[in-house]
Amino acid sequence: MRRTLIASLVLGSLLACSPKDSDTYLSAARDALAKGDTQAAVLQLKNAVQVAPQNAQARFELGKLYLEQRQYQDAEKELNRAMEYGHPAAEVVPLLSRSYQKTGADVALSKLANRYAGLSEAEAAEVGFYRLESMVRLDQKEKARSLIEEIKNYQTKSPFKSLALVYDFLLEENIEAARIQLDDILSATPAQPDALKLKARLQLQKGEMSEAIATYQAYHEANPQDHEITFMLARLLTDNGRAKEAEPLVDALLKLSKDNPRLNQLKGLSRADAGDFEGALAYTEKALLKETTDPAMRLTAGFAAYQSGDYEGARTHLSLVASDLPPNHPALRLLAAAQLKLGLNEQAEETLNKLEGANEDDASLFSAAGFGLLREGNLQAAQAMIEKSEQVSHSALDLTRLGILQLSMNDVDGILNLEQALEQAPDQEVTRTTLATAYLATKQYDKALSLAADWKKQEPESEQGYLLAATAYQRKGEKDKAMAELQQAKALSPDNPKVRLALIDIQLVDKQYEEGGKELAAFLQDYPDNIAALSRYFDLMQVQQQGEKGLAKIKQAFDKQPQNMSLRLLLANAYMILGQRQDTIALLAAVKDEDDKALSGAYWDLLGKAYLQSDKVVDAEAHYDRWLKAQPGNTRAILGKLFLLDVRSNFDQGLTLAKSMLESYPDDVRFLQIYTHFLLMKGNYAEGRKQFDTLPAALKSTPTGKGMLGRLLAGEGDCQNALPNILEAYGSKQNQRNLTLALFCYNRLGQKDQAYQMLNQHVGQNDKDLPAIMLLAEQELSRDKGKAIELYKKSLALHEANYLVLNNLAYLLFEQNKLDEAEKFAKRAIELNPTEPSVLDTAAQILIAKKDMAQAETYLEQAVNSEAVTDEVYLNYVDLLIKRGKKELAKRRLAQREYKQEGAQERADKLAGQL
Repeated sequence: MRRTLIASLVLGSLLACSPKDSDTYLSAARDALAKGDTQAAVLQLKNAVQVAPQNAQARFELGKLYLEQRQYQDAEKELNRAMEYGHPAAEVVPLLSRSYQKTGADVALSKLANRYAGLSEAEAAEVGFYRLESMVRLDQKEKARSLIEEIKNYQTKSPFKSLALVYDFLLEENIEAARIQLDDILSATPAQPDALKLKARLQLQKGEMSEAIATYQAYHEANPQDHEITFMLARLLTDNGRAKEAEPLVDALLKLSKDNPRLNQLKGLSRADAGDFEGALAYTEKALLKETTDPAMRLTAGFAAYQSGDYEGARTHLSLVASDLPPNHPALRLLAAAQLKLGLNEQAEETLNKLEGANEDDASLFSAAGFGLLREGNLQAAQAMIEKSEQVSHSALDLTRLGILQLSMNDVDGILNLEQALEQAPDQEVTRTTLATAYLATKQYDKALSLAADWKKQEPESEQGYLLAATAYQRKGEKDKAMAELQQAKALSPDNPKVRLALIDIQLVDKQYEEGGKELAAFLQDYPDNIAALSRYFDLMQVQQQGEKGLAKIKQAFDKQPQNMSLRLLLANAYMILGQRQDTIALLAAVKDEDDKALSGAYWDLLGKAYLQSDKVVDAEAHYDRWLKAQPGNTRAILGKLFLLDVRSNFDQGLTLAKSMLESYPDDVRFLQIYTHFLLMKGNYAEGRKQFDTLPAALKSTPTGKGMLGRLLAGEGDCQNALPNILEAYGSKQNQRNLTLALFCYNRLGQKDQAYQMLNQHVGQNDKDLPAIMLLAEQELSRDKGKAIELYKKSLALHEANYLVLNNLAYLLFEQNKLDEAEKFAKRAIELNPTEPSVLDTAAQILIAKKDMAQAETYLEQAVNSEAVTDEVYLNYVDLLIKRGKKELAKRRLAQREYKQEGAQERADKLAGQL
C-alpha cells in the first residue's frame, strides 16, 4: 500500500511539474499586454517559441512587440521566422519592411514583393516605397523606375504612393519638382515621418542648414522617441551655433545613453570642472575610445593627468552645459590643470609679473600660472604667461606644459611644442599621452596611429598604445580594427579597468544591453565607486526606464563617501536628469566650503542651472554673484549674470557689465553681441549701429541677428525695412520683445489690421502670455468690448492680483450696466491699489449709477487728493459735488486747479455755469 502511495505521489509530482504548452504562454502574453506589461508579454512569448519553435503566431506577436520597442534586429528575425512557419504574409510583410528599413537591410528589403493575398493597396504602397528606397540606395535605378510605375497604379491615397513619385523626380535629377511634391505631401499630412526625413536630407544636400533643422524639428515634435533623429538634430543645432536650442535634446538623450560621443564630451567636461581628478581620467579614457570633435575636452584631460600625476584619478567628465557655448568659448579650455592652482592664481600672477630676467627654472611657474588664469577666464593674463614661458621653455617637460597651455588657448603651435618635447624625451609618458590627445582632437589619425605604433614598440607590455590605436581606428570608421586593438589590450591586461570599460562601451554602443549590462554589473562589483561605471549604469537603467534604480546605485556609493565631491556631482546630475531639481539644489547647497574658490566650475554651473530651471530667479542671482566673487574672471559665470540681468530687464547694469567684458575681450564676438543687444534695449541706436556693423556676417544672418537689426532699424525710424527682420526673429522665437517690436512697426506703418491680426494669432498660439492678452484686450476696446471683457477675465485667471485689469473690466461691465458684477471687480482693484485715482473714479461711477452718492463722493475725494489725478477725474468729483448740492465746495474746487487736458477747461466752465 505504501509503495502504491509513493508511486502515486511521484506520478502526481511529475504531472504537476509538466511544462506549459505554447498556447498557454501565448494566452499569458496577451493577458500581460492587456494589463500594459510589455516586458512580461515578451517573456511569455519567448517561452512560447522556446517550447514550440515553429509556432508562427507566437513568432509574429513577438516580432510585432520587438518592432514597437524599436528592437529592430530582433523584430526582423522573429517576423522572418513567422512568415517561414506559415503566418499570413499580408500581416507580416508591412511590419517586416519597416524592420528592414530600420536595420538597413537593403538587399533583403529590395527582394520583398509588394503584393500578397490580403494586403491592401495602401499597405502595398508602403511596402513598395520602402523597397523603392532600398533599390535607390543599392543604385538599382531601372528596378526602381519599374517599381515606381507599379506603385502609380495603386488605387490608394496613401502618402507612400505620393512619396514614390518624389523618387520619380529624383531619379530624373529634377530636385525642384521633388521638393514641390514633398511640400504637397506635407501640406496634406504635415507629420508624415518619411516625407519629413526625405525633405531634410534634400535640404542638407543643398546646404540649407536652417531649413533642414526646422524640418528635423518638425519631425522630432511628432516622433520624440526616434533617438537617432533627435541626436542628428542636436548635432546640427550645435554645429550651426544654436547650442542653446540643442540643450534640451541633449538632456533627453543623456537620460538614455552616454555612448554618443557628443554626450560623452558633455559629461567629461562637467567632471573636469568638478575637479574630480580620481574619476576624471577613467572617464576621459572612456571618451577617447569614442568619436568626439571637441579638442578642449581631450587636451584638458591630458593636462589633468600630467599635472596631478595620478592618471587614474585625473580623468575629466564632459560638462552638461558645454553645448550651450559657442565654438572656442574660453570655458571649454578651463579644465582640470587649473585645479592645481585653486585659490592661488592671483598670487601667482602677481609674483610672476614682478620677475625680471626670467630663466629656464621659471618656465613651470609661468605655465602653471597661465593655466590658473585660464581657468578664471582671464585670457589676456594667460596669454602674457604664454609669451613669458615661450622665452624660457627648452626642456621636454617645459615644452609639454607650454604646448598644453597653448592648445587650451586654441593655439595650434602647441602641437609643434609637444612634438619637439617628444623628440627630446620619447619615453616621457605625459608628453606622449597629451600629444596623442592633440592628434585625435585635430583629426590627425594617421599621426596618432604612428604614435601608437611607436608606443607599442617602446612599451610592448603596456595596453596604452593599443587603446590609442583603437580610438584612431574607430574615428576612421574601421571598427573591426579597433576591436582587434582592444582585444590585444585585453590580452595584455585582462583586469585593467580601462580596457574592461572600453569593451563594455562597444557592447553598449551596439545596443547589446543585456550582455553589456552583465559586464557592467560585474565591473561595479569590483569598483563600486567608479564614477564612469556608475554613470554608465545610470544611463543603461534610463534606457530600460529604470532610472530610479540607476539613481539608487549612485546614491549607495555616495552614502559611503559623502565627502567625495565627484560622487556628489554625479548624484546631483542624476537628480536633474530625472527632473528632481529640488533634490539637486538640496544636495549642492549643502556643500559648505570655507573657500568658494576651491569649488569646481561644474558645481557652480549645475547648481545655477537647477535654480534657473526651478524659476528661482532670486536664488539664481545670489548664486551667480557668489560665483563671480569666487572667480571674478570666469566667463561662464559672467554670461550667466548677463542672462539674468537681461531677463530682469536690468539693462543699465547689463550694459555696464557687457561693456567692461568687451573692453577686456575686444575680439570676443559673444561679448560684442551682448553689448550691442543692451545698447539697443537702452535705445542708444547711434552707438548700437556702430557696434552692430562690426558683428560677423554669420551672426547677422541668424534669427538673433535679424532681431537685433530689426530693433536697430525701428529705432532709426525705418520700420519698412525693419519689419521683415523682426518677423523672421519672431518666427524663430515668439517672445514678448519680438512681438511688441513687430506691433510697433505695423502701427508705425499704418498697418493696424496686420498688427491686430498678428496679436490675435499670437494669443491664440500662446494662451498663457499675459502681457499679450492684456494688449489684445486693449485693442478690443475699440473693436469688440465683449471680447475685451472675455480677454480680461482670461488674464485674471492667469494672474488675479492685477488692479489694471480689474479696473478696466469693472469699467466695461459698468458701460454694459452690469453694475453688481462691475462693483465686485472695482472693489478688488481698490484693495490692490487704494490710492490710484483712476481706480477710485471707476468705483465712484459705478456707485453713482447705483445711487450710492455718499460712498462715491468718498472715493472721488480720495482721488482728487492725489497728485496723479487727471483733469477728467477731478471734474467728475466737482460734478458730483454739484449734484449733491455742495455748490460752495464745488466752486472752491473748480478755482483751485489749472486745467491742462484738452477739453477740460471747457467742461470746467460749463460746471461753473451751474453754480
